[in-house]
Amino acid sequence: MTFDIDTFETGGQSATATVCEQAQLFGATPERDEFDTREVWDGDDATDAVSEAFRIMAQGVAPDGFQLADERESLLWGFVNMLDAQTQRLDRAADKLMPELRDLQRAQDGTEIKSRELELTTARAQNFTDRRDAFEILRDTAAEAYRVETGSVWRPRRGSHASQTGRLTSAAIDARDYMRARKDRETTAHLPEGTLIAIAGGKDVQDPAAVIVRLDKAREKYADMVLVHGGGPGVEKIAASWAERNGVHQIVCKPDWNRHKRAAPFRRNDELLNLLPKGVIAFPGSGITDHLVDKARQLGIPVQRIAA
Repeated sequence: MTFDIDTFETGGQSATATVCEQAQLFGATPERDEFDTREVWDGDDATDAVSEAFRIMAQGVAPDGFQLADERESLLWGFVNMLDAQTQRLDRAADKLMPELRDLQRAQDGTEIKSRELELTTARAQNFTDRRDAFEILRDTAAEAYRVETGSVWRPRRGSHASQTGRLTSAAIDARDYMRARKDRETTAHLPEGTLIAIAGGKDVQDPAAVIVRLDKAREKYADMVLVHGGGPGVEKIAASWAERNGVHQIVCKPDWNRHKRAAPFRRNDELLNLLPKGVIAFPGSGITDHLVDKARQLGIPVQRIAA
């Protein structure tokens, strides 16, 4: 069917009204030289959708009684990680605009063209940031569902799990990020302030409640406590879950197996102690735990050894 604009408008609706109606129904994406006036998202609907998708995967895709149930934790971790990857991608997109913004600021000469370029680029950077924050909220919603479903705290394989939008009860900061942040005070989101208390121990825990009791006592003494641990199973996993429940920030020192091979756990111990924690709570473990205790004492860091 073909028509000209005059014929079209005689149908009782102008061409402009029809275009606007179609855009409203099917969406319209602004061109690069236009401002994006759309809402960033519908927060309630989006978080509800993520929670429902998480529930379907946990109970529908990998329910108890089937072999796929053995893959459930890995599947759910990947779902949270997917949202985290989107957050990181948008973060990088906003960062890439920073040099362009600085150049445009220096190039301002009072003309309308230069001014509009700066306004458009600033708006694009803000849009990326707003979308990033939306995905971070979705990620943190899924991370909390992961904790409830699996009993484990979701963490990325590398790097930190901090939340600029404040949805997390606690942040888990990678030790390398923490050390860099101490040198660069501009990255305060990666620098939890407080008294560092380290905890270490083995995979096999005879009395999980004893770990909680010691951590509760440490927090009673140091209300601003920041937990430092190696991000491993057993004692450290219990401690990480405790920190998440109690809103205690964490600094995680994971071994770098790719870089240090067999020496990775011992290099990790050095990295942890370089943070200069106020004290170390040590539960029974392997020779790696004993190595940490010995090094801490050599550095004059108090160690509280807990008997099996």
